[in-house]
Amino acid sequence: MTLIDGPDFQRVPANDAAVALPRTHSYENLHVHVDWIRRASCSLELALGRRVACAAYSSQAGDTSLGPHDDDWDGVIVQLEGAKQWHVWTDPHKGPKEIVTRVGDVMVLPRGVPHDVNTPGRSLHLAFAVTNQSRAVDPTLART
Repeated sequence: MTLIDGPDFQRVPANDAAVALPRTHSYENLHVHVDWIRRASCSLELALGRRVACAAYSSQAGDTSLGPHDDDWDGVIVQLEGAKQWHVWTDPHKGPKEIVTRVGDVMVLPRGVPHDVNTPGRSLHLAFAVTNQSRAVDPTLART
């Protein structure tokens, strides 16, 4: 699980066994450390009036998430490399919908929507987390 605490994301493992599993590499706080991602995050903040953070996920073939879960933020997923197979439960009375994101695809995943992820081949995607926190942003930051 990833939580927002102050200006940074902090990953909090569900349990020790989950941390020991081979898994996707997560690169947190890109909205702080990578200039173009900072500008993109600031632009989203300006448009939505909410705080935005960004992480990248790099996966190898066969990587999976730790099972069905939901997030406490709206996700804007941008597929940069490869493909990702998503199982998304949009209706609690039905099975999941399968969605495959490929290079250039953008998917919006609303907060609280259960999902599970598999990687058929190498994959790299960004996840912009749009939080509930209001954010007043200096408009000049998005252009610098």
